Parts: sequence; structure tokens; C-alpha cells
Amino acid sequence: MNKKAELTTQQLVTLIILIVSFVVILFLLFRLNLGKETESELCHNSVIMRGSAVVLEDAVPLDCSRKYICITKDGSCKSMTKPEIKKVKTDSDVYKVLADEMANCWWMFGEGKIDYVGKTLFRNNYCSICSQISFDDNLTKIPAFSLGQLNQNLFYNYLVNENYTEGETYSEYLFGTKDLNEFKKQLKLNQSQEINFGTIDFSKQYFVVMGIVNEPQEVWKWGSGSVGATIGLKGLAVGLIKLGVLSSNPIGWIAGAVIVGGTTAVGVFSQLSYPEILAINVEGDGINNQFMAPTIIEAESDKFEALNCQEIITTA
Repeated sequence: MNKKAELTTQQLVTLIILIVSFVVILFLLFRLNLGKETESELCHNSVIMRGSAVVLEDAVPLDCSRKYICITKDGSCKSMTKPEIKKVKTDSDVYKVLADEMANCWWMFGEGKIDYVGKTLFRNNYCSICSQISFDDNLTKIPAFSLGQLNQNLFYNYLVNENYTEGETYSEYLFGTKDLNEFKKQLKLNQSQEINFGTIDFSKQYFVVMGIVNEPQEVWKWGSGSVGATIGLKGLAVGLIKLGVLSSNPIGWIAGAVIVGGTTAVGVFSQLSYPEILAINVEGDGINNQFMAPTIIEAESDKFEALNCQEIITTA
């Protein structure tokens, strides 16, 4: 009888251990958020398959969807329904969330090494919205964001100085350079001109978006127009510059940028008081396509329209 009772106790202890272990494993799986990672991998794998397809590209559909993210200090989020919560404590934490979203977007779509759209009769700009980001109002409790906005010049300094992987900064991974200040100098039309990356307004939502041009034989940049000119794009009061390929540019991979003017930019270049870099264009790595590197831009805004995306190839 004692042996039987002892066996029963051992079984109960084993069962309790199994249950606790199962709960711990479920907790770890939840914390690791493997479901979202799987979505990124599904997109990445579909991009690779489409890029290497020997048949028509349409036979291999892209499986890429938009993520919804809320950056918050206290874990709450009032502006999105069931987003992926990114809890932060400092301005550097916020920068890292944004930098990681840009890097993940670049990785998902092949890091500029894969032509995943192929050739069509007409030249098109294909955009991918990787993330839609909301900034909770409690972020104003972080001293650097007390005004409810983020200075993207400081954020791009973070990209230049912080490593994405060992020996490679975020800016090197995304844009192929650490010298963004030199890049901004080359975009100036005169010495007195100030070129910046703009600000992020926490009261609005933003996209992490990148893109690819499907016709690499011609010099084609995001947007339209010629160097030194501005145009009204789709009826918008936004100044837009197209820069040609900087073949002699010592920076290397960078090929140009999409720029809009400040509040005074209404079709006349001389009125561009504070030109803002919306996106950086890069050459493909081993392929002829040109890419718009991942950028953060206000959702459904005039500036987003200025990117001139003919087609969005991610699902909402």
C-alpha cells in the first residue's frame, strides 16, 4: 500500500512539473511573439521565391502584410485596436523600435538584392508598407519628446552611430553609408540652404515604407520632374525634386533622394526654405533595379502621395 501511495505521489509531482513547464513555455512563446516573426519570414520567403521564379512572376504571389505597432511608455495604446505593443522608457528606445522596423522591412524585401516585381510594359514605382506606427501620447513624458514630436535628424544620427549587426550600423545596412551629413551637403543647391529629415508628429500615424522600380534600364527616380525643378504632383502643393544617378558620388550605393519643400514650397524652387528629405534612393546590389530605402512618412499624407507609388504590394 505504501509503495502504491508513493507511486501516486510521484505521478502527481510529475504532472505538476509538466503543467508548470507547459505554462512557462507558453509564456515564453507569447513574449517572443513568434507569430509576427513568422509573418516576416513568410514575406521574405515569398520575395525570394518570386525573385527566382523561372516562370511568370505572377505565378508566385507575394505574401506580405502590414504590421500595426503602437509605441508607448506605459503599455497603453488609445489610437489603435489590438496593435503590437512596443514599450519604451527613453528616446533611444523609441529610436531603436523605429530603426528595427526599417531594418526588418529592408530584410523582408531582399535588402536591395532581389527583383521581386519583374518587367512590365510600363515603368512603375512599387511600394511596400511594412508597418503602420502609432505614438501614444504618454511618450511626451520622455524629456526629448515633451513637445509631442520626434526630430528625425537626431533619429538619423542614431542610425549612423548605432550598430544593427556587429561591425555594421543601421545606416550602412539601409543606405550603404555612414556619412549622411556629406550626403545632405551634396543635395544642397547653395551653401545657405538647410536640408533636413523633418519631424514626426506623435498625434499622427506613420508608415514604414520602401519601394522598387521595375524598369532599371532608364534613369528613373521616385517622383517626377528634372533636377532643379519642382512640379505639382497630382494637384498637391508640394515641391518635388528628382535627382539623377550620382555616378561619381564617393558615397557609393546612394543614388539620390526624394525631397519636398517646407510650408513655403509651392511650385517655385527658390521658395524652398527648408527642404526635407523624404526618402533615400539606393542602387540595387547585384541587380539593376533602383530602390527607395525604408523610410518613415506620415500615413495617407501629401508627403506620402509625393512618393508617387503607382502600386502598393503589401496587404493591409
